[in-house]
Amino acid sequence: MNLPESLPARMYLLAFDTDKNRLTSRSQLGLVLRAAALTDLYLAGRLTDVDGKASAARGEPTGDSLLDDLLAQVAAHRPRAWHRWVGRQERGTVRAVREQLEAGHHLTVERRAILPDRVRPRDRRAVKQYAGEVRTALHQSAARTDARTASVLALAARGEVKTVVSRWERREHRQRLDELAVYTGPVADALRKALRSKRAAAASAGS
Repeated sequence: MNLPESLPARMYLLAFDTDKNRLTSRSQLGLVLRAAALTDLYLAGRLTDVDGKASAARGEPTGDSLLDDLLAQVAAHRPRAWHRWVGRQERGTVRAVREQLEAGHHLTVERRAILPDRVRPRDRRAVKQYAGEVRTALHQSAARTDARTASVLALAARGEVKTVVSRWERREHRQRLDELAVYTGPVADALRKALRSKRAAAASAGS
């Protein structure tokens, strides 16, 4: 199986625990996928950082409906801080990415009336191999790490996707992960801020 090209699609697959056969990181997955989409556009030069805010650059459509929709949203609104874009439309983003993966025959979805839908990658071996490739960036020199792989690893760390980077590894390799986060521009830090804000809001609502 050839993996999908887009970073949000790849990140969705990486959140799947191939050993336990289940999707993980559900509570923050929407934020992680939004950050991955922003990073995809940033790496392609379609989004730029202007005084800490996301700005859309003109150009042809990317051909990816999720990325094009996000790009249009940024272009149509007044400038907003990156973490604001990370925190928007979480559920819709998860649904859109899942639908893309299903349509591309990368994912099977068993729809259930009461319980959450059961999702499975069609090729778990390919997903597991890709996760291993991403993890090697923890130990490679910067010169040998491509920007997209570095970005995926940095976002997985900031978004606490434990199937890619464990809590212990986040502490042990903090400096290296900070170096890799540079590839994402402002997005990795925006993801961390959005995740903290979501958890603080949940804690406040539950108190």
